[in-house]
Amino acid sequence: MLFTVAVPVFAVATRRARLLLAGLFALSLVVAFFTKGTHDSGDSINHYLFARYAFAHPLNFLDSWAKPLLTLLAAGPAQAGFMGMKAFQCVVVAASAWCAFRIAQALRLPVPELAILFAYAAPDYFLIQFSGLTEPLFGLVLVGAVWLAVAGRPGWSAAAVSFLPFARSEGFILIGLWVVYLAWQRQWRSLPLVLLGYVLYTAIGAVAFGELGWVFGHNPYGTISAYGHGEWSHFLRNIPNLLGWVLTVLFGLGGARMVRDLGQPARRQSPLFSAELLLIYGSITVFVAAHTIFWAMGLFNSAGLARVLAGIAPLAAVVALNGLALLTEWARTETARQRIRLVATVAVVGWLFTGARNAIRPARDFSRAPDQELAQRAAAWLHQAYAGQPLPPIAFEAPYVAPALGVDPFDAARCPPLTKDWHPILETLPVNSLVVWDDVYAQTEAHIPLEMLQQDSAFRLRWHDAIIRDASHPDRGTCQLAVFERIK
Repeated sequence: MLFTVAVPVFAVATRRARLLLAGLFALSLVVAFFTKGTHDSGDSINHYLFARYAFAHPLNFLDSWAKPLLTLLAAGPAQAGFMGMKAFQCVVVAASAWCAFRIAQALRLPVPELAILFAYAAPDYFLIQFSGLTEPLFGLVLVGAVWLAVAGRPGWSAAAVSFLPFARSEGFILIGLWVVYLAWQRQWRSLPLVLLGYVLYTAIGAVAFGELGWVFGHNPYGTISAYGHGEWSHFLRNIPNLLGWVLTVLFGLGGARMVRDLGQPARRQSPLFSAELLLIYGSITVFVAAHTIFWAMGLFNSAGLARVLAGIAPLAAVVALNGLALLTEWARTETARQRIRLVATVAVVGWLFTGARNAIRPARDFSRAPDQELAQRAAAWLHQAYAGQPLPPIAFEAPYVAPALGVDPFDAARCPPLTKDWHPILETLPVNSLVVWDDVYAQTEAHIPLEMLQQDSAFRLRWHDAIIRDASHPDRGTCQLAVFERIK
Protein backbone atom coordinates (compact mmCIF):
# COMPACT_ATOMS: atom_id res chain seq x y z
CA MET A 1 0.00 0.00 0.00
CA LEU A 2 1.38 3.39 -0.98
CA PHE A 3 1.23 6.36 1.32
CA THR A 4 1.65 10.01 0.31
CA VAL A 5 2.64 12.74 2.66
CA ALA A 6 1.11 16.15 2.00
CA VAL A 7 3.74 18.85 2.22
CA PRO A 8 2.25 22.17 3.37
CA VAL A 9 2.23 24.87 0.72
CA PHE A 10 3.99 27.17 3.21
CA ALA A 11 6.92 24.75 3.51
CA VAL A 12 7.16 24.22 -0.25
CA ALA A 13 7.25 27.99 -0.89
CA THR A 14 9.90 28.43 1.81
CA ARG A 15 12.08 25.71 0.32
CA ARG A 16 11.80 27.20 -3.16
CA ALA A 17 12.52 30.65 -1.75
CA ARG A 18 15.70 29.44 -0.07
CA LEU A 19 16.95 27.84 -3.27
CA LEU A 20 16.08 30.90 -5.33
CA LEU A 21 17.72 33.27 -2.86
CA ALA A 22 20.85 31.12 -2.63
CA GLY A 23 21.23 31.21 -6.41
CA LEU A 24 20.67 34.95 -6.71
CA PHE A 25 22.97 35.70 -3.77
CA ALA A 26 25.71 33.60 -5.37
CA LEU A 27 25.16 35.44 -8.66
CA SER A 28 25.51 38.78 -6.87
CA LEU A 29 28.78 37.74 -5.24
CA VAL A 30 30.19 36.59 -8.59
CA VAL A 31 29.21 39.88 -10.24
CA ALA A 32 30.62 41.81 -7.26
CA PHE A 33 33.95 40.05 -7.68
CA PHE A 34 34.26 40.82 -11.38
CA THR A 35 32.58 44.20 -11.76
CA LYS A 36 34.66 47.37 -11.71
CA GLY A 37 31.61 49.60 -11.35
CA THR A 38 30.84 51.41 -8.09
CA HIS A 39 27.47 52.93 -9.11
CA ASP A 40 28.91 56.41 -8.79
CA SER A 41 32.26 58.05 -8.04
CA GLY A 42 31.13 60.34 -5.26
CA ASP A 43 28.87 59.28 -2.39
CA SER A 44 29.43 55.57 -3.05
CA ILE A 45 33.16 55.96 -2.49
CA ASN A 46 32.83 58.41 0.39
CA HIS A 47 30.58 56.10 2.39
CA TYR A 48 33.08 53.30 1.85
CA LEU A 49 35.95 55.54 2.99
CA PHE A 50 34.12 56.56 6.18
CA ALA A 51 33.63 52.88 7.02
CA ARG A 52 37.10 51.80 5.88
CA TYR A 53 38.89 54.28 8.16
CA ALA A 54 36.39 54.38 11.03
CA PHE A 55 38.62 52.40 13.40
CA ALA A 56 41.47 54.88 12.83
CA HIS A 57 39.09 57.83 13.19
CA PRO A 58 36.35 56.77 15.64
CA LEU A 59 34.25 59.90 15.15
CA ASN A 60 33.46 58.54 11.69
CA PHE A 61 31.07 56.20 13.49
CA LEU A 62 28.95 59.23 14.45
CA ASP A 63 29.24 61.29 11.28
CA SER A 64 25.72 62.39 10.35
CA TRP A 65 26.39 62.59 6.61
CA ALA A 66 28.03 59.16 6.46
CA LYS A 67 25.05 57.66 8.35
CA PRO A 68 26.13 56.08 11.66
CA LEU A 69 24.30 52.78 11.20
CA LEU A 70 25.91 52.10 7.82
CA THR A 71 29.36 53.05 9.11
CA LEU A 72 28.94 50.80 12.14
CA LEU A 73 27.83 47.73 10.19
CA ALA A 74 30.11 48.20 7.18
CA ALA A 75 33.32 49.10 9.05
CA GLY A 76 34.35 45.47 9.49
CA PRO A 77 33.71 44.32 5.90
CA ALA A 78 35.31 47.50 4.52
CA GLN A 79 38.66 46.44 5.98
CA ALA A 80 38.79 44.00 3.07
CA GLY A 81 38.65 46.90 0.64
CA PHE A 82 35.85 47.87 -1.68
CA MET A 83 35.22 44.20 -2.42
CA GLY A 84 34.40 43.77 1.26
CA MET A 85 31.96 46.66 0.99
CA LYS A 86 30.28 45.09 -2.03
CA ALA A 87 30.03 41.72 -0.28
CA PHE A 88 28.38 43.45 2.68
CA GLN A 89 25.86 45.09 0.37
CA CYS A 90 25.14 41.74 -1.29
CA VAL A 91 24.27 40.31 2.13
CA VAL A 92 22.04 43.32 2.83
CA VAL A 93 20.16 42.90 -0.46
CA ALA A 94 19.75 39.16 0.11
CA ALA A 95 18.36 39.78 3.61
CA SER A 96 16.01 42.42 2.20
CA ALA A 97 14.72 40.05 -0.49
CA TRP A 98 14.11 37.38 2.16
CA CYS A 99 12.10 39.86 4.25
CA ALA A 100 10.06 40.76 1.15
CA PHE A 101 9.30 37.06 0.70
CA ARG A 102 8.25 36.71 4.33
CA ILE A 103 5.92 39.70 3.99
CA ALA A 104 4.37 38.27 0.81
CA GLN A 105 3.95 34.95 2.60
CA ALA A 106 2.25 36.59 5.57
CA LEU A 107 -0.10 38.46 3.23
CA ARG A 108 -1.01 35.16 1.56
CA LEU A 109 0.07 36.36 -1.87
CA PRO A 110 0.29 33.55 -4.45
CA VAL A 111 3.81 32.24 -5.16
CA PRO A 112 5.41 34.51 -2.51
CA GLU A 113 8.94 33.46 -3.50
CA LEU A 114 8.55 35.63 -6.61
CA ALA A 115 9.02 38.63 -4.30
CA ILE A 116 12.68 37.60 -4.09
CA LEU A 117 13.04 37.42 -7.84
CA PHE A 118 11.24 40.73 -8.32
CA ALA A 119 13.58 42.45 -5.85
CA TYR A 120 16.67 41.23 -7.68
CA ALA A 121 15.12 41.97 -11.08
CA ALA A 122 14.75 45.68 -10.33
CA PRO A 123 17.69 46.96 -12.45
CA ASP A 124 18.89 49.84 -10.31
CA TYR A 125 18.43 47.89 -7.09
CA PHE A 126 20.50 45.01 -8.45
CA LEU A 127 23.28 47.42 -9.44
CA ILE A 128 23.30 49.46 -6.25
CA GLN A 129 24.48 46.46 -4.24
CA PHE A 130 27.88 46.95 -5.88
CA SER A 131 28.28 50.36 -4.26
CA GLY A 132 28.95 51.89 -0.89
CA LEU A 133 25.63 53.76 -0.85
CA THR A 134 23.10 53.96 1.98
CA GLU A 135 20.00 52.89 0.07
CA PRO A 136 20.39 49.09 0.48
CA LEU A 137 20.72 49.26 4.27
CA PHE A 138 17.84 51.74 4.50
CA GLY A 139 15.75 49.31 2.46
CA LEU A 140 16.69 46.42 4.74
CA VAL A 141 15.79 48.23 7.96
CA LEU A 142 12.51 49.38 6.40
CA VAL A 143 11.42 46.03 4.96
CA GLY A 144 12.67 44.26 8.09
CA ALA A 145 10.54 46.48 10.30
CA VAL A 146 7.51 45.79 8.09
CA TRP A 147 8.13 42.05 8.25
CA LEU A 148 8.31 42.15 12.05
CA ALA A 149 5.03 44.05 12.11
CA VAL A 150 3.14 41.58 9.90
CA ALA A 151 4.72 38.71 11.86
CA GLY A 152 2.99 39.97 14.99
CA ARG A 153 6.05 41.47 16.68
CA PRO A 154 5.12 45.16 17.02
CA GLY A 155 7.73 45.89 19.69
CA TRP A 156 10.57 44.51 17.61
CA SER A 157 9.20 46.35 14.58
CA ALA A 158 9.15 49.66 16.46
CA ALA A 159 12.67 49.08 17.77
CA ALA A 160 13.96 48.25 14.29
CA VAL A 161 12.40 51.26 12.58
CA SER A 162 13.81 53.54 15.30
CA PHE A 163 17.23 53.04 13.69
CA LEU A 164 15.99 53.94 10.20
CA PRO A 165 17.05 57.63 10.44
CA PHE A 166 20.62 56.47 11.07
CA ALA A 167 20.62 54.68 7.73
CA ARG A 168 19.03 57.59 5.84
CA SER A 169 17.52 60.79 7.19
CA GLU A 170 14.10 60.16 5.59
CA GLY A 171 13.65 57.61 8.34
CA PHE A 172 12.52 60.38 10.69
CA ILE A 173 9.50 60.92 8.44
CA LEU A 174 8.63 57.24 8.09
CA ILE A 175 8.73 56.69 11.85
CA GLY A 176 5.55 58.77 11.91
CA LEU A 177 3.75 55.98 10.04
CA TRP A 178 4.75 53.51 12.74
CA VAL A 179 3.38 55.87 15.39
CA VAL A 180 0.04 55.95 13.55
CA TYR A 181 0.04 52.19 13.02
CA LEU A 182 0.91 51.31 16.61
CA ALA A 183 -1.70 53.73 17.93
CA TRP A 184 -4.29 52.29 15.52
CA GLN A 185 -3.47 48.79 16.80
CA ARG A 186 -3.45 50.05 20.42
CA GLN A 187 0.08 48.78 20.89
CA TRP A 188 0.80 51.33 23.59
CA ARG A 189 3.63 49.37 25.19
CA SER A 190 5.47 49.15 21.86
CA LEU A 191 4.98 52.79 20.93
CA PRO A 192 7.88 54.26 22.99
CA LEU A 193 10.31 51.89 21.24
CA VAL A 194 10.19 54.05 18.09
CA LEU A 195 12.54 56.35 20.03
CA LEU A 196 15.06 53.64 20.94
CA GLY A 197 17.57 54.38 18.17
CA TYR A 198 17.40 58.10 18.79
CA VAL A 199 17.90 57.70 22.54
CA LEU A 200 20.87 55.36 22.13
CA TYR A 201 22.65 57.51 19.56
CA THR A 202 21.87 60.67 21.52
CA ALA A 203 23.53 59.17 24.59
CA ILE A 204 26.58 57.97 22.65
CA GLY A 205 26.96 61.31 20.89
CA ALA A 206 26.53 63.20 24.13
CA VAL A 207 29.62 61.44 25.46
CA ALA A 208 31.61 61.89 22.23
CA PHE A 209 30.64 65.48 21.42
CA GLY A 210 29.41 66.82 24.74
CA GLU A 211 26.14 67.72 22.97
CA LEU A 212 22.79 66.24 23.88
CA GLY A 213 21.13 67.48 20.69
CA TRP A 214 23.86 66.45 18.27
CA VAL A 215 21.59 64.23 16.12
CA PHE A 216 19.83 67.31 14.78
CA GLY A 217 22.58 69.79 15.58
CA HIS A 218 25.04 68.01 13.27
CA ASN A 219 22.50 67.73 10.45
CA PRO A 220 24.55 68.23 7.24
CA TYR A 221 21.56 69.18 5.08
CA GLY A 222 20.75 72.86 4.76
CA THR A 223 17.11 73.88 4.62
CA ILE A 224 17.61 75.48 1.22
CA SER A 225 19.22 73.13 -1.30
CA ALA A 226 22.46 74.19 -2.94
CA TYR A 227 21.43 72.13 -5.97
CA GLY A 228 18.37 74.18 -6.89
CA HIS A 229 15.06 72.50 -7.63
CA GLY A 230 13.34 70.44 -10.31
CA GLU A 231 10.03 69.16 -11.62
CA TRP A 232 7.25 67.76 -9.46
CA SER A 233 7.05 64.66 -11.65
CA HIS A 234 10.78 63.87 -11.42
CA PHE A 235 10.69 60.94 -8.99
CA LEU A 236 7.51 59.41 -10.37
CA ARG A 237 9.06 59.46 -13.84
CA ASN A 238 12.12 57.68 -12.49
CA ILE A 239 10.30 54.71 -10.95
CA PRO A 240 10.72 52.77 -14.25
CA ASN A 241 14.47 53.39 -13.99
CA LEU A 242 14.41 51.64 -10.63
CA LEU A 243 12.13 48.76 -11.55
CA GLY A 244 12.21 48.41 -15.32
CA TRP A 245 9.00 48.76 -17.31
CA VAL A 246 7.52 45.30 -16.69
CA LEU A 247 7.88 45.53 -12.92
CA THR A 248 6.60 49.11 -13.06
CA VAL A 249 3.37 47.91 -14.67
CA LEU A 250 2.97 45.21 -12.01
CA PHE A 251 3.81 47.78 -9.33
CA GLY A 252 1.06 50.05 -10.66
CA LEU A 253 -1.42 47.17 -10.71
CA GLY A 254 -0.49 46.36 -7.11
CA GLY A 255 -1.30 49.91 -6.10
CA ALA A 256 -4.59 49.72 -8.02
CA ARG A 257 -5.50 46.52 -6.20
CA MET A 258 -4.93 48.17 -2.84
CA VAL A 259 -7.11 51.14 -3.86
CA ARG A 260 -9.83 48.68 -4.88
CA ASP A 261 -9.50 46.80 -1.59
CA LEU A 262 -10.01 50.01 0.36
CA GLY A 263 -13.60 49.93 -0.83
CA GLN A 264 -14.21 46.37 0.35
CA PRO A 265 -15.32 46.18 4.02
CA ALA A 266 -14.39 42.51 4.32
CA ARG A 267 -10.88 43.22 3.10
CA ARG A 268 -10.48 46.09 5.53
CA GLN A 269 -11.34 43.74 8.38
CA SER A 270 -8.47 41.34 7.62
CA PRO A 271 -5.90 41.21 10.44
CA LEU A 272 -2.94 42.55 8.42
CA PHE A 273 -4.77 45.16 6.35
CA SER A 274 -3.70 48.13 8.46
CA ALA A 275 -0.05 47.01 8.42
CA GLU A 276 -0.17 46.47 4.67
CA LEU A 277 -1.86 49.80 4.00
CA LEU A 278 0.22 51.98 6.32
CA LEU A 279 3.60 50.30 6.45
CA ILE A 280 3.96 49.07 2.86
CA TYR A 281 1.88 51.38 0.67
CA GLY A 282 2.11 54.23 3.15
CA SER A 283 5.91 54.01 3.37
CA ILE A 284 6.29 54.02 -0.41
CA THR A 285 3.85 56.90 -0.85
CA VAL A 286 5.33 59.06 1.90
CA PHE A 287 8.89 58.36 0.78
CA VAL A 288 8.24 59.32 -2.85
CA ALA A 289 6.08 62.29 -1.85
CA ALA A 290 8.75 63.62 0.53
CA HIS A 291 11.48 63.47 -2.09
CA THR A 292 9.14 65.02 -4.65
CA ILE A 293 8.45 67.98 -2.36
CA PHE A 294 12.11 68.39 -1.36
CA TRP A 295 13.28 68.45 -4.98
CA ALA A 296 10.45 70.56 -6.38
CA MET A 297 10.80 73.16 -3.62
CA GLY A 298 14.61 72.98 -3.32
CA LEU A 299 14.69 71.83 0.30
CA PHE A 300 17.17 69.92 2.49
CA ASN A 301 19.96 69.84 -0.08
CA SER A 302 17.97 67.56 -2.36
CA ALA A 303 19.87 66.98 -5.60
CA GLY A 304 17.05 65.09 -7.28
CA LEU A 305 19.04 61.85 -7.24
CA ALA A 306 16.73 59.13 -8.55
CA ARG A 307 18.87 56.42 -6.94
CA VAL A 308 17.26 57.16 -3.55
CA LEU A 309 14.23 55.22 -4.81
CA ALA A 310 16.27 52.04 -4.38
CA GLY A 311 15.48 52.28 -0.67
CA ILE A 312 11.88 51.24 -1.34
CA ALA A 313 12.72 48.49 -3.87
CA PRO A 314 12.11 45.53 -1.50
CA LEU A 315 8.67 46.86 -0.61
CA ALA A 316 8.01 47.64 -4.28
CA ALA A 317 8.69 43.96 -5.05
CA VAL A 318 5.85 43.00 -2.69
CA VAL A 319 3.54 45.54 -4.34
CA ALA A 320 4.48 44.19 -7.79
CA LEU A 321 3.63 40.67 -6.62
CA ASN A 322 0.27 42.02 -5.48
CA GLY A 323 -0.16 43.39 -8.99
CA LEU A 324 0.56 39.96 -10.43
CA ALA A 325 -2.09 38.55 -8.09
CA LEU A 326 -4.56 41.04 -9.58
CA LEU A 327 -3.72 39.83 -13.09
CA THR A 328 -4.29 36.21 -12.14
CA GLU A 329 -7.68 37.03 -10.61
CA TRP A 330 -9.03 37.35 -14.12
CA ALA A 331 -8.05 33.79 -15.02
CA ARG A 332 -10.71 31.12 -14.61
CA THR A 333 -8.45 28.11 -14.04
CA GLU A 334 -5.29 27.40 -12.08
CA THR A 335 -3.57 26.43 -15.32
CA ALA A 336 -4.33 29.85 -16.79
CA ARG A 337 -3.08 31.54 -13.62
CA GLN A 338 0.18 29.59 -13.79
CA ARG A 339 0.65 30.63 -17.41
CA ILE A 340 0.09 34.28 -16.53
CA ARG A 341 2.67 34.04 -13.74
CA LEU A 342 5.14 32.34 -16.05
CA VAL A 343 4.76 34.93 -18.81
CA ALA A 344 5.02 37.80 -16.31
CA THR A 345 8.12 36.31 -14.65
CA VAL A 346 9.85 35.73 -17.98
CA ALA A 347 8.99 39.30 -19.00
CA VAL A 348 10.35 40.74 -15.73
CA VAL A 349 13.66 38.91 -16.05
CA GLY A 350 13.83 39.30 -19.82
CA TRP A 351 13.57 43.08 -19.51
CA LEU A 352 17.00 43.14 -17.88
CA PHE A 353 18.56 41.91 -21.13
CA THR A 354 16.73 44.15 -23.60
CA GLY A 355 19.53 46.71 -23.70
CA ALA A 356 17.05 49.46 -22.80
CA ARG A 357 18.33 52.45 -20.90
CA ASN A 358 16.59 51.24 -17.74
CA ALA A 359 17.82 47.67 -18.17
CA ILE A 360 21.27 46.18 -17.50
CA ARG A 361 24.00 47.37 -19.87
CA PRO A 362 27.23 45.56 -18.97
CA ALA A 363 29.57 48.03 -20.69
CA ARG A 364 27.96 50.89 -18.82
CA ASP A 365 27.15 49.25 -15.50
CA PHE A 366 30.07 46.92 -14.84
CA SER A 367 32.99 48.92 -16.21
CA ARG A 368 35.18 51.34 -14.32
CA ALA A 369 33.93 54.90 -14.73
CA PRO A 370 36.13 57.20 -16.88
CA ASP A 371 37.01 59.49 -13.97
CA GLN A 372 38.04 56.46 -11.91
CA GLU A 373 40.16 55.18 -14.78
CA LEU A 374 41.97 58.52 -14.78
CA ALA A 375 42.52 58.28 -11.04
CA GLN A 376 44.03 54.82 -11.50
CA ARG A 377 46.38 56.16 -14.20
CA ALA A 378 47.41 59.06 -11.98
CA ALA A 379 48.03 56.67 -9.07
CA ALA A 380 50.20 54.45 -11.27
CA TRP A 381 52.23 57.46 -12.40
CA LEU A 382 52.65 58.73 -8.83
CA HIS A 383 53.85 55.39 -7.52
CA GLN A 384 56.34 55.21 -10.37
CA ALA A 385 57.50 58.80 -9.97
CA TYR A 386 58.03 58.33 -6.22
CA ALA A 387 59.25 54.74 -6.38
CA GLY A 388 61.22 53.78 -3.30
CA GLN A 389 60.10 56.79 -1.27
CA PRO A 390 56.92 57.78 0.55
CA LEU A 391 54.42 59.92 -1.28
CA PRO A 392 54.35 63.58 -0.23
CA PRO A 393 51.16 65.08 1.21
CA ILE A 394 48.40 64.90 -1.41
CA ALA A 395 45.37 67.18 -1.50
CA PHE A 396 42.32 66.21 -3.58
CA GLU A 397 38.53 66.39 -3.75
CA ALA A 398 37.67 63.44 -6.01
CA PRO A 399 36.82 60.60 -3.55
CA TYR A 400 38.14 57.81 -5.76
CA VAL A 401 41.68 59.23 -5.57
CA ALA A 402 41.93 57.85 -2.01
CA PRO A 403 41.37 54.15 -2.80
CA ALA A 404 43.35 54.49 -6.04
CA LEU A 405 46.38 55.71 -4.07
CA GLY A 406 45.64 53.68 -0.94
CA VAL A 407 45.72 56.74 1.31
CA ASP A 408 43.64 57.68 4.34
CA PRO A 409 41.69 60.83 3.34
CA PHE A 410 40.92 61.63 6.98
CA ASP A 411 44.62 61.98 7.86
CA ALA A 412 45.05 65.75 7.53
CA ALA A 413 48.84 65.47 7.59
CA ARG A 414 48.91 63.12 4.61
CA CYS A 415 45.84 64.51 2.84
CA PRO A 416 45.57 68.21 3.69
CA PRO A 417 42.28 69.93 2.86
CA LEU A 418 41.86 72.07 -0.25
CA THR A 419 39.10 74.23 1.21
CA LYS A 420 37.89 75.85 4.39
CA ASP A 421 34.36 77.18 4.69
CA TRP A 422 33.87 76.46 0.98
CA HIS A 423 36.84 78.63 -0.05
CA PRO A 424 40.13 77.40 -1.57
CA ILE A 425 43.13 77.42 0.78
CA LEU A 426 45.90 76.48 -1.64
CA GLU A 427 48.30 78.82 0.12
CA THR A 428 48.24 76.62 3.25
CA LEU A 429 49.56 73.55 1.44
CA PRO A 430 53.15 72.67 2.33
CA VAL A 431 55.93 73.00 -0.22
CA ASN A 432 56.47 69.76 -2.22
CA SER A 433 52.91 68.68 -1.57
CA LEU A 434 50.75 67.55 -4.48
CA VAL A 435 47.30 68.60 -5.68
CA VAL A 436 45.25 66.11 -7.67
CA TRP A 437 42.82 68.27 -9.63
CA ASP A 438 39.76 66.88 -11.40
CA ASP A 439 37.15 68.60 -13.53
CA VAL A 440 34.18 67.65 -11.33
CA TYR A 441 34.82 67.68 -7.60
CA ALA A 442 37.74 70.14 -7.55
CA GLN A 443 35.66 72.59 -9.53
CA THR A 444 32.25 72.16 -7.88
CA GLU A 445 33.22 71.31 -4.29
CA ALA A 446 36.52 73.17 -3.88
CA HIS A 447 35.77 75.91 -6.43
CA ILE A 448 39.21 75.51 -7.98
CA PRO A 449 39.21 75.81 -11.79
CA LEU A 450 42.17 74.42 -13.69
CA GLU A 451 43.29 77.92 -14.60
CA MET A 452 43.75 78.83 -10.93
CA LEU A 453 46.50 76.25 -10.57
CA GLN A 454 47.96 76.85 -14.03
CA GLN A 455 48.34 80.57 -13.36
CA ASP A 456 49.67 80.22 -9.83
CA SER A 457 53.48 80.40 -9.89
CA ALA A 458 53.63 78.41 -6.66
CA PHE A 459 52.50 75.30 -8.53
CA ARG A 460 53.85 73.40 -11.49
CA LEU A 461 52.05 70.79 -13.59
CA ARG A 462 53.51 67.31 -13.18
CA TRP A 463 50.96 65.12 -14.97
CA HIS A 464 47.80 65.59 -16.99
CA ASP A 465 45.46 63.26 -18.87
CA ALA A 466 41.96 63.17 -20.31
CA ILE A 467 39.56 60.45 -21.35
CA ILE A 468 36.25 60.48 -23.22
CA ARG A 469 33.45 60.78 -20.69
CA ASP A 470 31.05 58.49 -22.60
CA ALA A 471 32.45 56.27 -25.35
CA SER A 472 28.99 55.87 -26.89
CA HIS A 473 28.57 59.66 -27.03
CA PRO A 474 31.99 61.23 -27.78
CA ASP A 475 30.30 64.62 -28.19
CA ARG A 476 29.74 64.77 -24.43
CA GLY A 477 33.33 65.80 -23.82
CA THR A 478 36.11 64.41 -21.69
CA CYS A 479 37.07 63.84 -18.07
CA GLN A 480 40.30 65.53 -17.04
CA LEU A 481 42.66 64.97 -14.17
CA ALA A 482 45.95 66.74 -13.40
CA VAL A 483 48.64 66.51 -10.75
CA PHE A 484 50.32 69.71 -9.59
CA GLU A 485 53.26 70.12 -7.21
CA ARG A 486 53.70 73.07 -4.90
CA ILE A 487 57.22 74.32 -5.53
CA LYS A 488 57.38 77.42 -3.34
